Amino acid sequence: MYILGVDTTQAACSAALYDALRQRVCASNWHEMPRGHAEALPGIINTTLKQAGLAFNDIGKLATTIGPGTFSGVRIGLAAARGFALALDLPLVGITSLEAIAAGVENYQQKTVLAAFDARRDEVYGQIFTKGQPATSPQLLSVREAASLADHIDGEVEIVGTASEMLAELNNKLRLSHAPALPDSAIVAKLASERSAQDAVQGAVQPLYLRKADAKAQTPLLHIEPGKLSLSQATAAHSEILAEIHAQGFSNPWSAQSIADSLATPGSGAMLALAGNEKDAKDTRQNTQQDIGEPLGFVIFRDVAGEREILTLAVRLDARRRKVARFLLDAMTRNAIDNRISKVFLEVSENNFAAQGLYKKRGFIACGCRKNYYTENDGQKYDAIIMQHNL
Repeated sequence: MYILGVDTTQAACSAALYDALRQRVCASNWHEMPRGHAEALPGIINTTLKQAGLAFNDIGKLATTIGPGTFSGVRIGLAAARGFALALDLPLVGITSLEAIAAGVENYQQKTVLAAFDARRDEVYGQIFTKGQPATSPQLLSVREAASLADHIDGEVEIVGTASEMLAELNNKLRLSHAPALPDSAIVAKLASERSAQDAVQGAVQPLYLRKADAKAQTPLLHIEPGKLSLSQATAAHSEILAEIHAQGFSNPWSAQSIADSLATPGSGAMLALAGNEKDAKDTRQNTQQDIGEPLGFVIFRDVAGEREILTLAVRLDARRRKVARFLLDAMTRNAIDNRISKVFLEVSENNFAAQGLYKKRGFIACGCRKNYYTENDGQKYDAIIMQHNL
C-alpha cells in the first residue's frame, strides 16, 4: 500500500509517498517556505507522484500533519488531505507536527525527546516523547516552562525543533538534536503506516490549535475634530502608555522596558500625539504618564550624523484613519528640518500597504530591502522595505 503524506504546518511545504509493504520512501519533495503553501502544495504533490511513477488511484491511505503550527498552514494541508480523502474514498490519518519532528530523531524510540516549536511571544509549542510514545500532551508554554519540562525526567533529554537552541540555553539537561527542526512528510507518511484503521477515520482528523486566533473584534473609532490634535514630547516616564499603544498595532510589540531603553539612547527622541488643541495640551515633559491628556499615537526616532531613523510609529486602534500618523510624520519632519537633518529613513513590512501608501504621500521613496526581516506570530516572514525622505 502506498501512503501519501503532506505537511504545511510550519515554514516548510512537503509531500512524500511511502511504500508500507516494502517500508521505504518512494519519492519525497521538501521545500523551506514561510508562506505560499496553498499555491505550492498541488504542484509538489504532482511532482512527487511523477517521481514515484504513481497516480492518485495507486494511493491506499493519506496522512497529514494537524498542528500545532501557523493557522493558515494547518488549514491548508488538512483541507487538501480531506479533499483527496473524500474524492478518492481513502482513509486519512492525522499526525501532530510535534510527533513528526520527534520521530525524525535518530533512534527516538529508545530516547526521551522534547519536541518544541518557537510560537513567538516568548512562548513555545512543546511535547515530551519517551521511547516513541507521548509522555505529555501538546502544550503552549512559556519559554521557561518549556525548558523546565526536562527537570521532571531522569537522564538526558534530546531536544528538536525551532525552539531547541533557546531552550537548551536555559536547561543543561537538554541536548541538541541533529535532526531537522521542521516536519517532513516522509516521516508523516511512515508514521501513518503504523496507525490502525480506527485511527484513519476521516471525521476524527481535526486541526490542533493550541492558541486562539489573533483576529480581534472591530473597535469603534474615536471622534476627533479637525485640528484638534496636539503634540508633546514623550520620555521614558511614559513608556507604559507607549507600550500599550504599540501592542495595539504590532504582532510582536515592544515592551515598556524596550521603549524606555530606546529613549535613553543618545540621539533618540519621541513625539506623542494627544487629543485636543495646543492650548489644551499639557507639557508631558513636566508630567508623569498618569497626568497627560488623551494619547493617540507616538513616533520614536534616533539621529546620527545628520540623518534620522524612525524606529517605530504606532497609533491607538480606535484612532486609526483619523490622520494621527500623518500628524506625527509631519511634526517629526518639521523637527528634523529645524535640527538640520538631511535625510530620514524608516523600515516598513512589505505587507503593510496602508503604511507604505502614507509614507509615499509624505515624500518617502523605497531605497532598499531586508529579506525576511519581520516574523509574524504565525511564523510568516516578510521583507522590510527601506524608505528614504530627502529633506
